[in-house]
Amino acid sequence: MPRTFGPQFQDDGSVDFTVHAPACARLTLQIEGEHAQELPMSQPEPGVFTVRTNVPVGTRYWFRVPDGNPRPDPASRFQPEGVHRPSELIDPRSYVWGDATWQGIAKEALVVYELHVGTFSQAGTYLAAIERLDELVELGVTAIELMPVAQSAGRWNWGYDGTDFFAPHHAFGSPDELRQLIDTAHQKGLAVLLDVVYNHFGAEGNYLHPFGGYVSSQHQTVWGDAPNLDGEGNAMMRDYIVANATYWIEDFHFDGLRLDATHCIVDHSPRHIVGEIGDAFAEMQEKLGRELHLIAESNIYDAQLLTPLEADGFGFDAIWCDDFLHAVAAEIRPEQHMSDRRYLAGEDIDTTLRRGYVFRGTIKEKRRRIPLEEDRTPADWHSLIFSIQNHDFVGNHPNGLRLHQVASHEAQRAAAALMLTLPAIPMLFMGEEFASDHPFYFFADFGDAHLREAVEHGRRREHPQHDWSQVVSCLSPAAFRKSKIGPREQGNQETWGWYQELLRLRKRWQAAGMFNGENLTAAWDQLWRTALVTYQKQDQASFAVVRLHPMGETPTQGVVSVEGEVCLQQGCQTLGDGRFALGDYAVLVGEGKVHFESL
Repeated sequence: MPRTFGPQFQDDGSVDFTVHAPACARLTLQIEGEHAQELPMSQPEPGVFTVRTNVPVGTRYWFRVPDGNPRPDPASRFQPEGVHRPSELIDPRSYVWGDATWQGIAKEALVVYELHVGTFSQAGTYLAAIERLDELVELGVTAIELMPVAQSAGRWNWGYDGTDFFAPHHAFGSPDELRQLIDTAHQKGLAVLLDVVYNHFGAEGNYLHPFGGYVSSQHQTVWGDAPNLDGEGNAMMRDYIVANATYWIEDFHFDGLRLDATHCIVDHSPRHIVGEIGDAFAEMQEKLGRELHLIAESNIYDAQLLTPLEADGFGFDAIWCDDFLHAVAAEIRPEQHMSDRRYLAGEDIDTTLRRGYVFRGTIKEKRRRIPLEEDRTPADWHSLIFSIQNHDFVGNHPNGLRLHQVASHEAQRAAAALMLTLPAIPMLFMGEEFASDHPFYFFADFGDAHLREAVEHGRRREHPQHDWSQVVSCLSPAAFRKSKIGPREQGNQETWGWYQELLRLRKRWQAAGMFNGENLTAAWDQLWRTALVTYQKQDQASFAVVRLHPMGETPTQGVVSVEGEVCLQQGCQTLGDGRFALGDYAVLVGEGKVHFESL
């Protein structure tokens, strides 16, 4: 039988409170407020405590551990006053869903929009996010991906410091308001994905230690305690994580999960925990009968993650493969390295265009650069997620600068054209589509003084290539407040129209059946600093010519001839007779054939 985590409502209105606490000899349920009482819990089996009582929805409660301290529920569904205060009883059956006919979005049709709920709108709530969904539909987005919402310490946080894995962050609104956001998105044709963190617990507010079994005694991370996935009694914690993954899909109707830093999940068990999550997703897919997506942040190409379960893989649908992002950055900003892997101008973008990735490895095998001459086999393009900026790429800059701010609007539009004309799943970062001038800082709101100091020093240590002398403190209210993206109308309308038209073209090419790796030929010419992307299916053809280079550098003059229609262009001089001279950050996207006149 599957383990039960968190309160369970019975048909007669009573509630079963169940806690896994293998380190406790006794446990007491402490009810707060109008129905205040303390109820000793029974132990029907070793390490499991339970008690049934009648209390209304909204009741606040703790569990008193043997040392006498009250602690929040390890599987709390809501922390209305934050990580240090009691849990609140939530009835997931109270929300009336309106998405009964929702079938989801096929993987090949995904256009993902990554957002942070707190900075996506001025109010920073689930309900306020609903007000911007029509804007995304108009743009051509088909899925939104929420940065982690699990309860973390403080009033604001990126989300990667969560300690209450089952509790949506109280600063964004109630659990039912999160359901309303997802429900409304579905009714507008948008899938909703959730970023989840299973490689560590947040450094502040982790009250799981006295319960026992949750935290590893063997492993530690720089971000906080590691979960106990391979130590004594690890079965409970493994079940806890799998239960959490299914909880977000079944209780909140999310359409998929993105697992943060899968390569940092330390698990030396015979079957890695990501495989168990893959098993659970396969079961849910069959049970629910709608499109679900299991996505891994791997940083590099990991074929085992994408290999089907029946072939001894982990059964993921797609991976964040950052090789494209860093290869593009190596062309536009070669002096600004944003990864511990070194990316080479020219060589790495050519490799990525031809094969889909540069670096390869697995969760348990060392990652390394794979030269083209060693393996030319292309990856499954529809299983790769490409971006030109994301929360890390922007937020790890000391001043939270976006691509158009460290380069130019033209450079960003050129990079976007390359991304959106490749068959990989594209992902936009909120505000990118209108070149928001608002920064996106790293921000947190820890209360512990030692932790605050460690975070400030850690930022400088992790990114020594930057000047940190004049920056907004990541722990200040200003870092959060200034990161709100602002209204579209305040952004660059040319960029907005550019993204919208690219997404329309992408959709048209997909409908024509040519938008896949079998019809694709892509390569990079280092002399011209130009990517050539072409598709050919029988008598249909389309193309994208995209020039990328550092600011202030003028590449070798180039001329191309087009046999067909140019649908979108930038930085090109029309010479007549279908000929175009390529200028800075030149882009030509169209239908037909294109030829370089000279090399």
